[in-house]
Amino acid sequence: MNLPLYIAKRYLFSKKKQNIINIVTLISVAGIALSTAAMVIVLSAFNGIEGIVENLYNSFDADIKITLNNGKTFPDATIEKIKQSNTNHVEYICPVIEETAIFKNGDVFATAKLKGVSNEFTKMIHLDSLLFDGYADVQHQGIEYCIPGVVLQSRLGVSANPKYDNIISVHGMLRTKKISLTSTPYNKKPIQVGGVFMTGTPNDEKYVLCSIDFAKSLLEYKNELTAIEIGVDNENYISQVKRDLKKVLGKDFQVKTKREQNQLIFSATKNEKIATYIILAFVLVISAFTLIASLTMLVLEKRKDISTLFALGFDKSKIEKLFFTEGLLINFLGGVIGLFIGGLVCGLQIWFGLIPMDGMIVDSYPVQVEIWDLVLIISTVIVIGFISSYFPVKYLINKLELK
Repeated sequence: MNLPLYIAKRYLFSKKKQNIINIVTLISVAGIALSTAAMVIVLSAFNGIEGIVENLYNSFDADIKITLNNGKTFPDATIEKIKQSNTNHVEYICPVIEETAIFKNGDVFATAKLKGVSNEFTKMIHLDSLLFDGYADVQHQGIEYCIPGVVLQSRLGVSANPKYDNIISVHGMLRTKKISLTSTPYNKKPIQVGGVFMTGTPNDEKYVLCSIDFAKSLLEYKNELTAIEIGVDNENYISQVKRDLKKVLGKDFQVKTKREQNQLIFSATKNEKIATYIILAFVLVISAFTLIASLTMLVLEKRKDISTLFALGFDKSKIEKLFFTEGLLINFLGGVIGLFIGGLVCGLQIWFGLIPMDGMIVDSYPVQVEIWDLVLIISTVIVIGFISSYFPVKYLINKLELK
């Protein structure tokens, strides 16, 4: 029998002579439990928000985007180079021309990115699932269409319905021309609005999709591209495809995954989560002071028991182990209760959506429990419990005069 553990359990659940010790012990358990539950709930909520942000931004971006490290345009023959390399798991290879342009509807105008793509691109990002209105084709039966984001469409006051006047003019700046009194440095072309997309991100006011043929004609591009966007057949192979493409294309090209294209957004979310974890861990440390108080009061109350145990053959190390075990049991009990409460609250939110998010893209506040967060929380509780039990107990027992 592990006698220190047995006695520690008796001390934990037995009624003390001084009721304040029971109260302080309960406060210690409750503090650790609430701090642990808060860590589970808040970190899971951050995971849910991060998941939504990732889905929103990734819905409009290709799995991999290829651009130049230095410069803007490169030969469209690069596509053939990629095709001939027979890189595994590449499903879509989409040429892209992207330039800032001015869009005008009557007296209303707005500046945004004109993104010339093929119909393959619209299939790759599943544009039909992002449509707010109209159709997902940028070119159909020889007719050119553009697809602006919903914010830009509202700003221009144009409809995707062909029954109404849905022709806008696009002004594209030309690289080869300079401003002068005799010539204009831009081309102007009319185009029909065929659809409107909505992602819930700044892309809704930043981009207008059109066919790559329209973009080439407007901007007077010949055999040039500004980017190539790649779709893979399985997202688990994105990193592998990226490595293979970098080998094929060489150092002149920049190859970025979805997350790398929106690195700032994801880094900010991750940093906020880390900062929140540090704050909650600090709250747990503060809760551990009640554990120290509980152990201190218990040691003082049990001085006669300690002397008896010492007389029966317990040495200082075993007595230290007894009260250290007592501290760990209090910490363990609080941690288990906290994990249960946190998991229960997260489960109820996931299943029943207790906290709604009216007017948002989701009906209820998103929550996602991740195993690595639980491992981190449990490790934090154990480490703080160990420190707040071991050192105070060692100090207190050494101060006692055992005879």
